[in-house]
Amino acid sequence: MKSAAPTGADFDELLGYLPVLYREGFKPVVLCGDGKKTDKGVVVMSWPKYEEAVIQFFSAAARECWSDSNYTSKNIGAMICDPEKVACATLQEIKSMLTWCVRGERFCDGHWGEIIEGGQVRNILQRLKELRPL
Repeated sequence: MKSAAPTGADFDELLGYLPVLYREGFKPVVLCGDGKKTDKGVVVMSWPKYEEAVIQFFSAAARECWSDSNYTSKNIGAMICDPEKVACATLQEIKSMLTWCVRGERFCDGHWGEIIEGGQVRNILQRLKELRPL
């Protein structure tokens, strides 16, 4: 199923996070603790606590207009790590990348923080700025 096309307002919503997520000194993770052993000997793992802007960004990026339910059939993990490929990505490829970014946290705690700090989200948003309809 193909998702609805994003509107100019949808583009603007995501692009509004570019200066927030990449401002000087911004750290996406507020707190990340180590696993702790309970008195019964069970290890309880912790996960990162994100800045509110990170949560809001990924909530917006998870909207249907940015979703690609077929993203797993593509080699998005490799594409997203290649700035040159991101720089010439189509809107459909950007949707796939955003879906990969959003869903990655389900499989790897700290994924969102890593892709923000690694610049992958910045690269996607910069390409999205170029693709924004007038």
